[in-house]
Amino acid sequence: MATKKSKSNDTDPQEIYVSRSEKKRQAKNIEEIAKELVALSPAHVKKLPADDLLKTELNSSRNLKGGALKRQIKFIAGMLRENGADEVLAFLTERKGSHLKQAGEFHELERLREDIITEVIEAREEAQRNQEHLTESWQSETIAVACRRFPALDSKAMHKSALRYAATRKPVHRREMFRQLHAAMERQQFAEAPTPPDKA
Repeated sequence: MATKKSKSNDTDPQEIYVSRSEKKRQAKNIEEIAKELVALSPAHVKKLPADDLLKTELNSSRNLKGGALKRQIKFIAGMLRENGADEVLAFLTERKGSHLKQAGEFHELERLREDIITEVIEAREEAQRNQEHLTESWQSETIAVACRRFPALDSKAMHKSALRYAATRKPVHRREMFRQLHAAMERQQFAEAPTPPDKA
C-alpha cells in the first residue's frame, strides 16, 4: 500500500492512503470473488458463511446469462464491499481451492516493490540535482513500512537491491526485490502457522 509523509509529529511518520489505481485493483478483486460465488453449487452456497440475502441473490443468479449476469455480479460485488469479503474469501480458499488469496498477497508484494522503486528513483534524482551520490545509508520510509509488515525482511539487502535498480534499471534487480519480499512473507506465514499437536 502506498504511503506518504505525515505533517504531524506523531510517532508513526507514515500516513496510509489508498490511491485511485489501488481502489480499481480492489474493486476488480471483489468482482472476481463475486464471479466465483456465482459459480458455486447450491450445496456450497448453503454452507457459505454469509447472510440469507446474499445466498438468495446467488441462487437467483444461476440461470442468468450475458448482460443480466454481469449486472448481477456487480450487484453481488457491491454487497461484498458493504458487508466485507474476508469470511467468504476464506471459505472459497478452503472449499474451492481459490487462488484469489494468493493473488492478493502477490499484488500486495508488487505494490510494496513499486512504492519502493518510486521512492528510490525520486531520491536518486534529487541527489543528482544536488550533485550528491545516493548510498546505502539512504533511509527509505517505504522499506521501513515493508519491514514492519514483514519483520523477517532484510532491510539492508532491500536497500541494496533498490539502489541497484535505480542506477541500472535492470529487471534482475526488480525481480530480486520481489523475491526478498516474498521470502519474508513466507517466513512470517510459517512463523504464524499453528503448531500441530504432538503425537502420542
